[in-house]
Amino acid sequence: MNHWNNPLKVTPTLCTHILRLVTHATGNKMTIDVLSDDVLLEIFDFYRIDAMTRSGGRPWKWHRLAHVSQKWRHIISTSTRRLDLRILCDNRTPIEILHVWPTFPLAVSFKAERESTLMPKNITAALRHLDRIGQVELYVTSSMTRSLAEMLQKPCQALESISITVEDATGTSTPVRNAFLGGSAPHLKEIKLDGIFYPFAELRQVLLSTNNLVELRLSKIPNAVYFSPDDLVTSLSSLSRLKSLSVGFYLTASQAHPPPNVTHPPPQRTTLPSLTSLDIHSATEYLEEFVARINSPALCKITIRLFNQIFFEIPQFYQFTMRPNALESPTWVIVSHSAESVSVSLILNENVHCLFGTSCRRLDWQLSFVTEILTQLSPLLSSVRSLTIQKSDELPSWEGMDSMQWLELFRPFLHVTLVRVSEERLVPSIVQALVTGDMATVVLPELFSLHLEEHSGTPSVVEAAKKFVGTRKLSGHTVFLSG
Repeated sequence: MNHWNNPLKVTPTLCTHILRLVTHATGNKMTIDVLSDDVLLEIFDFYRIDAMTRSGGRPWKWHRLAHVSQKWRHIISTSTRRLDLRILCDNRTPIEILHVWPTFPLAVSFKAERESTLMPKNITAALRHLDRIGQVELYVTSSMTRSLAEMLQKPCQALESISITVEDATGTSTPVRNAFLGGSAPHLKEIKLDGIFYPFAELRQVLLSTNNLVELRLSKIPNAVYFSPDDLVTSLSSLSRLKSLSVGFYLTASQAHPPPNVTHPPPQRTTLPSLTSLDIHSATEYLEEFVARINSPALCKITIRLFNQIFFEIPQFYQFTMRPNALESPTWVIVSHSAESVSVSLILNENVHCLFGTSCRRLDWQLSFVTEILTQLSPLLSSVRSLTIQKSDELPSWEGMDSMQWLELFRPFLHVTLVRVSEERLVPSIVQALVTGDMATVVLPELFSLHLEEHSGTPSVVEAAKKFVGTRKLSGHTVFLSG
């Protein structure tokens, strides 16, 4: 019994094995029941942590332990907060369970079929107990949003997380006009709204009601409820614990209400001290005005997806990255092409540091976008030593493609030593650009290693690649060719 005198020595794995043994071998129940209530509570807590880790954070099945003995049931029922006791209400939960179990907090989870128009009665019944709901995770169809909004109009004093995704949302969908959570959810830590959106005034009321928010994700915001960067920053100013922010508009939303051009940053910026992740999907003007109004000293990950614009400028974003305690210089850049989009990732220590992307279906447009980004952020690229060019799925259309565009893309990389082209269909145009005129001695001046995927299968590509390597050698710079 000495082992149990210090419950801190109890590991989650050991607790799991003990409880599995006890719940399947009733003859051992009395043996473990000689332990004190405090030690049993410690074991239950470790078991909870282990179970929730294995399930990805879903409510754990505490009721199985509550059925083992009256003593266990008493310990569990009197430790609601310590053991994070919740009743999971999903598609299979009978309505009767809401009346059988004690009034523990509820966790509501539901995923609709695409053709569904009504929510099941048990989910509807659970949503009527807003005063008890701690977690909401719903995947619904657009036809369900109106009835759902009507059920979410009262204050939610116990709510910690709400996630609503409209699977068939479109940019023309009608926004909800009801109150959101009664304007009060003081314990709320996470808000995720994807394809369903309330008027911003309603959302702002909820944001002002809590200072516990850690994650805010607003996706597919329709045109009818567009809000300005200034409105957004003002609403975030009191959220000192916010770690993750994601804001994404439909294309039509930003075009219909373009924000004014920013020529000078405002005299005072709002500091978001805990923000580590920022994800923006908008027009360039929206991004520029937003970053001109904030400081985020803890930021370490940025994802920006811009609406397709041929010409754009991001001076405010550049200044944002150059502020004290801002992002460190990347060491690796990855350019990823697909049939529908392109992205450029600036990476430090194998983690995505900053990603810029846009949707477009022609390779020449994609190269123009990447070149614009890299040129305007060129001072950040001084530490980049590795450049990778790849595809994420099918390649885009080659219509209008000029191989010389690759040279413009390479121009900002003055200190790159390794270039890897991992898509063989891009190799011919890249090699052709490298041997055009005197480019072989000018572009990528510190290049040491060039990897061209499967280039040896095409004689003309092999010849051009060897010409590039030979010219470099004559100028006193050795380049090793592989692939």
